[in-house]
Amino acid sequence: MFERMKSGWRLARSVRKSVSRDRGIYTYPIISGLVSVIVFVSTIIALFISVPSGSPYLYLIYFIALFIAYVVVWFLSTLVVLSMLIAYRAFNSGSPVSIRAAFGEAWTYRRVAFEWGLFYGVLMMILRIIESRIRGIGGIILGAIGAFIISAATFFAVPAILDYRSGPIKAVEQSVSVIRRNFGQTFGGVAYIDLYTLIFALSGFGLFILGIVLLGSSIGIISPLVLIAAGVILLIVALILNFTYMNILKLVLFDYANGKGLPDGFDEQEINKAIKRRGSGGMAFRNLLGNNGQM
Repeated sequence: MFERMKSGWRLARSVRKSVSRDRGIYTYPIISGLVSVIVFVSTIIALFISVPSGSPYLYLIYFIALFIAYVVVWFLSTLVVLSMLIAYRAFNSGSPVSIRAAFGEAWTYRRVAFEWGLFYGVLMMILRIIESRIRGIGGIILGAIGAFIISAATFFAVPAILDYRSGPIKAVEQSVSVIRRNFGQTFGGVAYIDLYTLIFALSGFGLFILGIVLLGSSIGIISPLVLIAAGVILLIVALILNFTYMNILKLVLFDYANGKGLPDGFDEQEINKAIKRRGSGGMAFRNLLGNNGQM
């Protein structure tokens, strides 16, 4: 078990080194984050300006507006991820593309990206509604279980959309099929990436909390604000790294699972060791592909 985890950490390190060869890849999660914040903030501001506070339909309008914002954010975020994966693939094939060219190619996926945004938005809104109807710890547990199931089922959905232009239902089916046939259990690469970004996340969280605590002390306000700002920056860095590494790792594993080989710098044996199939006792992932590398 520990050896499998170590192999997973080395696999994740390969992802990090592979991404670091083209640092422009880090631009995409920044764009995604900015777009998400702008859409939500703009929606909330528009609501406060346009909707009278005494309107009997206030909550319904809020719900519809936020739902639309949610769908738009997922649509745009999907395009951003597709652009990032297109750029990564192009770089590894020896013909790098610009950010503009990558977004241009991703735009050809706009229909399936919108369908995915609508589908995922509906799923998450339903989950939030169910969670809000159950008070206390039960609602929290139900929400966590629901979020985990959705995340697991859709793990390879975006790579499936990229490769096959699949609609949302088909993309989920392809994602679940790859997971069921090849993984079955959590693999070490995800654990390592979580641990790597956890350094930034915990450091940022610690500085943020320390700054908040010191705000009420007698040492002044400048130093606590600096700590808070540093904490927020570290948390943002952790989100950027996690967004980038996770999506690239999904693409690499999805391509490998479908017999498309591995990018330079990835060791097939490490992947075999890092991934354990349920009931296989650590069966090599390579054996699942057959002698010709095909499913």
